[in-house]
Amino acid sequence: MKKSLILLPLLLVMVIVSIPVGAVSAADESSWDGKKLFMRKTCMACHGKGGAKAILSYPNLAGQEELYMVNQMKDIASGKRLASPDATGHPRTEGMKGVMHLVSTDQMKKIADWLASETPAPLHKDTAKLDPSRVASGEKLYDKLKCQNCHGKEGKKPLKGMPYIAGQKQEYLALQMIDLQSGVRKNGKSGMMKSFIKRASDEDIQLIADYLSQVDRSEK
Repeated sequence: MKKSLILLPLLLVMVIVSIPVGAVSAADESSWDGKKLFMRKTCMACHGKGGAKAILSYPNLAGQEELYMVNQMKDIASGKRLASPDATGHPRTEGMKGVMHLVSTDQMKKIADWLASETPAPLHKDTAKLDPSRVASGEKLYDKLKCQNCHGKEGKKPLKGMPYIAGQKQEYLALQMIDLQSGVRKNGKSGMMKSFIKRASDEDIQLIADYLSQVDRSEK
């Protein structure tokens, strides 16, 4: 992938943040609902329309667990949630950290509430190309490592404050497991998850990500 394309998300956020949007007072913003905040605070630049068309390795947020999203936004804003660097050498959370400083706690809750009510993104087209044997192996590993203890059966019934992981992008899922295993990601309940994922090999992580990425949550 060309370096210019890899830099796109960070540059896009920087450009949007720098564009004047007129004199918007705190009183004006207080009337904005979650959808408008998601758009005006530039969340859409990386996570896509409705939080369901994220670019590159960024996660789709539509239908995600509400409390989990609020906690992650707070931790990214404060610097508690870190991420491994992308091909440009920048942590993947760097662009969002700059954006989150423009969002109050009340606004985070509004955004999370709206996103949680949205229909989860449809499966990525690449899931149709997955090897069924890899998917089956990933399912066995998901059960063996007891991932369902927190994320529920098929990653579709998480405990409160834990994320839905069913149907999420394969690359994003793998990156999070790698960051948790290596200790790069330390916020929230990362320590607890590390105790489970530390037993997984690099190939195990890819297999689990393959499996979860093809579990559809977009159809009720």
